[in-house]
Amino acid sequence: MEYSFTLFEPHKERSSKLIEPRIELRPNGRIVFNKLATELLNNSPFCMIGYDQETRTVGLLPLGEQNVNSFPIRYATKGAYVGAKKFFKHFDILPEQLIENNPFASGDFIGIKL
Repeated sequence: MEYSFTLFEPHKERSSKLIEPRIELRPNGRIVFNKLATELLNNSPFCMIGYDQETRTVGLLPLGEQNVNSFPIRYATKGAYVGAKKFFKHFDILPEQLIENNPFASGDFIGIKL
């Protein structure tokens, strides 16, 4: 008599952690940097945020001091984030679902495609 056993494997294999900078644009209006992407901010406490409508790209300009229209950058152990819901609503580009991309440099800006 032959048997066909199914192995007990409740845990999935862990994927290796990302080793590249990633930025998330979240539906709650937060721009979230992973630990590697946080290094691009150079420990700046504030940033200005811009939008290129033609290319549907968001650009963050890290600042050393507060400006009237700047956003504070909040740092945490696993990265950083910017609460930018007003920015997204102003341009009517608040993402309906999570967008995650690799950042790129454009002059002094850190860019991310929508």
